[in-house]
Amino acid sequence: MQMLTTLLRQHARPRPRVWWLLPLVALLLLGSIGWGAHRIYQERELRYRHQIEGGLHAVNLLQMRGLADWRARRMAEAAALTQDGLLARAVAQWRKTAAPEREALLRERLLILVEQARYTAAYLVDVQGRLLLQPQGTAAGLLPAPEQQALQQALVQAQPVVVELRRDPAFAFEIYGLLAPLFDGDRPLGAVWLVVDARTTLYPLLQTWPSHSPSAESVLVRRQGDAAVALSPLRLRGEEPTALQLPLAQHRRDPLVQAVEGVRGAFYASDYREQEVLAVASAVPDSPWLLVSKVDVADAFSEAQRREWLGLGLLASLGLLLLGCIAMLWQWRAWQRERALKGELERNLRWLDNAQKAAAVGYFTYDTRRETFVMSRMASAIFGLPADGRMTLRQWMGLLHPDEGAQVLQIHGRAMTERTPLRTQYRIRRANDRQERWVEVWGEYSQASAAEPSRMTGTVQDITERRHTEEQLSRYRAALEAQVRLDPLTQVANRLALHEAVTHEWSRAQREGTPLAMVMMDVDHFKAYNDYYGHVAGDQCLRRVAEALSALLGRAGDLLARYGGEEFAVLLPGADVPAAMAVALRLQDQVRALALEHRGSACSGIVTLSMGVTSLHPQQHADVAGQEAAQILFQQADAALYTAKQTGRNRVVLYGADCMAALHPSGWTPLTPIEPHDL
Repeated sequence: MQMLTTLLRQHARPRPRVWWLLPLVALLLLGSIGWGAHRIYQERELRYRHQIEGGLHAVNLLQMRGLADWRARRMAEAAALTQDGLLARAVAQWRKTAAPEREALLRERLLILVEQARYTAAYLVDVQGRLLLQPQGTAAGLLPAPEQQALQQALVQAQPVVVELRRDPAFAFEIYGLLAPLFDGDRPLGAVWLVVDARTTLYPLLQTWPSHSPSAESVLVRRQGDAAVALSPLRLRGEEPTALQLPLAQHRRDPLVQAVEGVRGAFYASDYREQEVLAVASAVPDSPWLLVSKVDVADAFSEAQRREWLGLGLLASLGLLLLGCIAMLWQWRAWQRERALKGELERNLRWLDNAQKAAAVGYFTYDTRRETFVMSRMASAIFGLPADGRMTLRQWMGLLHPDEGAQVLQIHGRAMTERTPLRTQYRIRRANDRQERWVEVWGEYSQASAAEPSRMTGTVQDITERRHTEEQLSRYRAALEAQVRLDPLTQVANRLALHEAVTHEWSRAQREGTPLAMVMMDVDHFKAYNDYYGHVAGDQCLRRVAEALSALLGRAGDLLARYGGEEFAVLLPGADVPAAMAVALRLQDQVRALALEHRGSACSGIVTLSMGVTSLHPQQHADVAGQEAAQILFQQADAALYTAKQTGRNRVVLYGADCMAALHPSGWTPLTPIEPHDL
């Protein structure tokens, strides 16, 4: 009985309950869902951030391309004026005789620049910077100081010079100027001063945006002393008339200041309104300008943040009621959010695609970690790939032309290592038809943070037709030059004409039994002359020397040729050694008589010549053909000239056995005359 009671009590004792585990399980499940939701939120936020940064980078790159093309087009127009010989002759005739009809022609030319080339003003100025003429009539006054300095620089360099964006009291707006020098031969006539209103043609290039964000704007900026100066107006400043100047020490976080201090690519900063902004900075090629494109962070990310917080709030409130419903609702909201982001991205990509088609330019982004290119449809078409917009690094390397693959990889690697803008041209073999094409690539590498992989964002353009045109023009130009026997600078014979004359005259000398002499001469210390007086004066010096030498050679058959650089040669048919030496001494005295000042010479205060003389007689070289005789004649004259230069210059040396014996130990290499097919 007692045993039965004990058993009943044991069965009646309550078993341990596990209900307290349910809240723990629910808490762990909610925590897992919350942690998973947080991770998804971070991934989507990071993806959206990359999309916004990439879009802003693309806008900045397209605007930078537009600015670079605008500057290049203006410089090309100015260079065309400098090279316009008809305009220079018209100006020279007008300055000599100020006839009304000549002035009318010049005014009409200036009017064409204003009306058709969209210049605000165009002036003809003299070498002192005095205004002479404008489309409306005569002009008075002097060039402003910056333009005066640019004018002198343009006349010295014989090429157009740019005056960067600035304000001038004579104009009520920022101006961009160019000075295109004009020359009548070597004599400077003055220049054409071209003035551009930046508001009409330059600033509109900064207003191209794919979206209508109220805080998005692009601005040109440059460093001026210890301040960053905005060259273009800022839309968010309203009607503020003064240019924005930010001292570097006081505005370290401003994107304009960071740009002038070397920051490139996408970065986050605080602008002049004390607003947090996302900015992209890049350098405009061949200019002191920097382009900064920016948008408020709150404006760029507000919609995404609102949607994300709403989704998380719904998840937290409904999670207490039913975990399954929360998961379904959160998935629905995530789908809605992704569809909205995808729709916005598609609109932006559609805008970029239309812009690329209009410009025949494709867009790409390269991820260095994944070694993958993401490309637009136009870029895929250029490379002959499917329109899926994907290409691996190995695929791209396989498309490179075998002759240029190593060089292209080196250029890209250096740009990525040094974080410098990339602009290059190379050949590819298109994937779909293996057709050889030329492409031009613009790109910039950027890195948002040390933890993020670096990326290259850029454009690619098919320039095959342009390259073919350039190659055809080059071949045509080479064919024309091969037919020319006259040196364009000195208007005397060139090396090809000299070589042909030596061969011809030696054949005649063999028939008639007469000698053939040559005088090789070199303008002493001509490099020092160029360095001291400039290349324009150096060209004029060579012309004067050539004229003096030509004036002395009066015999029929004597030929003066410019052999190369500052070196000349005189061919003297029928001249033996005494006659050749006499001619050489007269030529030397003729150049000395010019008394051309030469402060860079170490042997004289005027321009002098070093000469080498030789003469061949068919009796001594009866079995020598024309080509071999020409080689002997050139080598002996060159050896004698080398001896003259080594023994003090400003002298005449006759070739002899002592010349060759003295020169061979010093490492002198005999001159080989140029063949016709080498030119």
